[in-house]
Amino acid sequence: MAKSTGKAPNILLIAVDSLLADHMSCYGYHRLTTPHLDAFARQGTRFTHTYSQHIPTTPAYSSMLTGRDCFGTRVVALRHVGTLPKEIHTLPEICKANGYNTTCIGFGWNPASRGFDKYIEFPGWGAWNEGPSKKAENLNAVTIPEIERLSGEQKPFFMLLRHMDPHAPYLPPPPYDRMFYHGNEADPANRSMKPVLAFKPFADFFRSWMPPGIADKDYVIAQYDGALAYMDACIERIFTQLAQRGILDNTIVVLNGDHGETLYDHECWFDHHGLYDVTLHVPLVIRYPKKVPTGRVITGYNQHKDLVPTLVELAGLKTGDKFDGRSLLQLIRGRAKDFDREFYLTECTWMRKHGWRTPRWKFIEALEPDFHFKPEVELYDLREDPHEDHNLAEQKPDIVASLRQRMNDWIEKRQKQTGIKNPIHTQGDWHGKKGVGPFKTSQQAYDTLHIGDPKQAAKLQARHPYGDRGEHKPDETTLITIIGRGHSGTRLMSRILAQSGTYMGTTQNVSGDLTPPEKLYEACRVMGRHVRYLGEARWDFSALHNMPIDPEFRRLVEEYLADVLASPALRKGWKLPETTLIVPWIVRMFPQAHYIHWIRDPRDCVIGEHMTDNLADFGVPCEATGDMRRLRALSWKYQADLIAATPRPQRFITVRFEDMVLDQDATLKRLSDFLGFSLVKLPVKADTVGRWKTDTQTHMFDFLTEAMKQYGYLAAEEKKP
Repeated sequence: MAKSTGKAPNILLIAVDSLLADHMSCYGYHRLTTPHLDAFARQGTRFTHTYSQHIPTTPAYSSMLTGRDCFGTRVVALRHVGTLPKEIHTLPEICKANGYNTTCIGFGWNPASRGFDKYIEFPGWGAWNEGPSKKAENLNAVTIPEIERLSGEQKPFFMLLRHMDPHAPYLPPPPYDRMFYHGNEADPANRSMKPVLAFKPFADFFRSWMPPGIADKDYVIAQYDGALAYMDACIERIFTQLAQRGILDNTIVVLNGDHGETLYDHECWFDHHGLYDVTLHVPLVIRYPKKVPTGRVITGYNQHKDLVPTLVELAGLKTGDKFDGRSLLQLIRGRAKDFDREFYLTECTWMRKHGWRTPRWKFIEALEPDFHFKPEVELYDLREDPHEDHNLAEQKPDIVASLRQRMNDWIEKRQKQTGIKNPIHTQGDWHGKKGVGPFKTSQQAYDTLHIGDPKQAAKLQARHPYGDRGEHKPDETTLITIIGRGHSGTRLMSRILAQSGTYMGTTQNVSGDLTPPEKLYEACRVMGRHVRYLGEARWDFSALHNMPIDPEFRRLVEEYLADVLASPALRKGWKLPETTLIVPWIVRMFPQAHYIHWIRDPRDCVIGEHMTDNLADFGVPCEATGDMRRLRALSWKYQADLIAATPRPQRFITVRFEDMVLDQDATLKRLSDFLGFSLVKLPVKADTVGRWKTDTQTHMFDFLTEAMKQYGYLAAEEKKP
């Protein structure tokens, strides 16, 4: 049963990248790909004719989150350069002005994602050699704690979830990878993938995530469908959480897609460019039992620009904004049958085109030659040819002329209304090739455009120059490095950062380290060669600060951190397995990072076994002794001395594990002030502090005394457990 609250309704927008409506079972697909979303749709109102006017992701979300068309947002290209006009208010900005908390999951770079209180990223890409890509589980891992936090606040919340599972690479985990396919995807007799892999601009990208020897297109389509089914199951966990928290019925839940996907369609091969309906048609479902009927299906035409006016009316938000779209409640309540049965289309991903769609006709006009060598003008009869396979432009020039005129009349009207030139004509180097300008021939486009691997694909959707001008907060990437000896409690700090919206890498062990760690261990050994042991628990580190960083060290570190460094996350960091052992060169490689130096009482550290107990294992010269506790104490002393000898980077803070355990609130505030964003509170056990007091073996050595005094472990004011 829902809680009775006086709060305004929460808003949860589940926005799915590359979601092909026609492959959802609730939209009539022959495979049961979305059973949980089907049930969700039955609990709300489903719209059958929702369209993304402006392709691809960047302009689509700009319309979805502002209630404007491309003349309102000025955004038409994937690689948009510039800011969203300041006079245009985004949905998070409107919600904040109405007293909402706002969180964005997985979408900190888009112009229209401006205005959220909090941005949380998650790993949303993958490659064949990395195995299944658990994108939705990664999203849930950061979303579920955030919903817990938000639902405990006095304010209502608006949360945007950007799901990435249907977006290539399609790599669903078992059993979803074989849920819709039983056969031999590498059957040499099947040649359906031959033209796909022969398409030079995308061939390298496809080979990076499709299985070796792939021959059957149906296998790839089945992977897309499996990704939908996998995502569907993961989304159900969010619905369950909302229900168990008692807030589901007081939350406006929306499922929407930014655009569809061209699978084996129109030679656009497993992507989302082109102005065909497989890309334009998107799902839309709204669930809010207080005001939205259950089990209703609306067939009227509508677009992304209609979503914000709808949510403003449903939630009772106050705003002085005038939208290009209209509230869908007019369709739900029968006050209108359709919105804009004819509408303008733009596409600026890998091709630059625009067009005009009516219920019967689709007119597409190329603004420059495209890399598929398609004709300049395309015309399709959607009534007779819904899949758009037969171009009628040459056969029906009168229809072409009529649709072009209607399109140009609409453009002229919008240019007069807004006082700007059509944005599709002002994109400059929209393709990302500086100085190239518009393509002169299709061959030039074919030879110029290329995508190589998932990391490059991720960068295409990474932060853009507007971010450097303060469009979002934080307005620059924040790198965070936790440095601390093993058994210093660094695992706790890693978990706090991860649950506070910091991307800490894709694959981690229970301690929060990136795995596998061998390259980092080898990097420790490379640096250890340049340390000189002076005897009596003393070392000479001077060479480390003057010599060039060993190229082998740099290579090992960059390869180990490749996943984090390539991420578009605005907040990202790492807890290296043995960071303290290599901190002098890490600081030189990443001088602008935030460094959290994590220290723990050595008397507790020497009690437990750890990887760095014997410094010699990591190439560090040290005295030889069979006393394991003395070895651990020497390791603690070495790492404390190395930190002390390293020139302080600009952003550096020392935190005692004991302070986090005994006074977490004050310590989190100190860390939050240092990092510039709020940190979540996690449960800790007080008995993890001061264990040495009940230890009956040797846990104190004279050479530790000075450093312990420096960190307050021998001071009179030391906190007692």
